[in-house]
Amino acid sequence: MKKISFILLVILWIGCDDNGDSANSNPIISGRKVYIVGSDDDGACYWVNGSRVGLPDGDWATDIVVVDGDVYTSGTCGEYACYWINQEKYELPGSWGEGEAIAVDGNDVYVAGWFNNGSCYWKNGQKINLTTNGESQAFAIGVRNNGSVYIGGSYINNHHYVIPCFWKDGNNRTNLPIPNHGDGEVYDITFDAAGNMRYYAGFTMKPDNLTGYAPKAARWRHTTRTDLPDGTSDISLYGTGSYGITIDGEDIYVAGYTDWIGDYDDDNTGGTFPRYWKNNTAHDLEGGPNTIFGTGQANDIRVADGNVVVVGVATSNSDDYAVQACYWFNDELHYLEDVIGEQSEAKGVFIE
Repeated sequence: MKKISFILLVILWIGCDDNGDSANSNPIISGRKVYIVGSDDDGACYWVNGSRVGLPDGDWATDIVVVDGDVYTSGTCGEYACYWINQEKYELPGSWGEGEAIAVDGNDVYVAGWFNNGSCYWKNGQKINLTTNGESQAFAIGVRNNGSVYIGGSYINNHHYVIPCFWKDGNNRTNLPIPNHGDGEVYDITFDAAGNMRYYAGFTMKPDNLTGYAPKAARWRHTTRTDLPDGTSDISLYGTGSYGITIDGEDIYVAGYTDWIGDYDDDNTGGTFPRYWKNNTAHDLEGGPNTIFGTGQANDIRVADGNVVVVGVATSNSDDYAVQACYWFNDELHYLEDVIGEQSEAKGVFIE
């Protein structure tokens, strides 16, 4: 395991430390553990209530789920996609692979991602190809209550459009609707409370007279698209996007960002800014100091006991362009690491 002694964790109200005690004694949500997965300059890792746990030989980690106390994470180790069960690493076949999402169903472990010749998913380490033409990516995976496996992502069609889609149980692909003459991608999947209906999060792009080709955050219920509101009429808004989705009761939450065109006289007005949507209402989140790249971005979201936890990145210093892994607890920003000039990122969250 790589050393992490140089990392300075911010001592917030959660009482973060490196010995793991804070994972139990100072929970972010009383009676629960909040797991956040990502990476820093020391490699792949996850945080339990703010306390860092390294993942051996990992470059970065992308998704996390906890089942019966065991922690499952997906990611990349060198030229291979991989996953970890707790701290034990499993490399996945397929050269130059990347693991993007993980799901567990009974004794079966599923990882979605791609390799050098296409997109795929792995079931208990066995690779199942979705495409083999090198022009598709799989970002999300989930198992329905009837055992069917759904993978979300995108592919390039014969007309060179990027088409958002999902695959069911292998190469049975369904396209998701996009604007006319537009593109799109799927980044996350979730299910309703019954475990039946699928919801996807991502974005579309379409020609725009002002900005050229503007991104738009979207979610799909099975194959019905809902464009998420911009929340502003300001013409400086270039577009929006989304990376994570969850459902709490009747409410649908989507995590993402706004992307702004900078003012000509002020370099620190453009870039990405963190946000989430609850149903069709936008909630802008506090970011870090303004830089030419914005203030941050939200990558995933979960809700428990009425508390909203969003994870992502926020800038840490206006004098450099590094971003740090962070989370927002009920809209309040907390850094997981604060090492000026170094990079870290939070990609996914699971609440136990």
